[in-house]
Amino acid sequence: MQTQAFLSTAAQSSETVGIELSLKLHTYPKPDREPVKLLVIGSREAVNAIVHSLHRHRFAEVFEWTDFLPAPSEANPLQTRPGEVMKALVKYVPRA
Repeated sequence: MQTQAFLSTAAQSSETVGIELSLKLHTYPKPDREPVKLLVIGSREAVNAIVHSLHRHRFAEVFEWTDFLPAPSEANPLQTRPGEVMKALVKYVPRA
């Protein structure tokens, strides 16, 4: 069986970049928007499970998340700005 590509590699690449750029437009700061920081702390597997679950629910694209970061510790505490508050939720996900 022979397959045929409908888009050239260059067209596919530019289309992917275009989609990512249009998605990123919603994540850039605007005067009428306030940043809210989401933090997921757990094992790599559990964090990835949450990231992909939020993607399936169309909450955030996987590429919008940062790379893995070290968790806060006594030597490296979580820093907040004056007036910022936090809420936490613990969800239990199956181990891989």
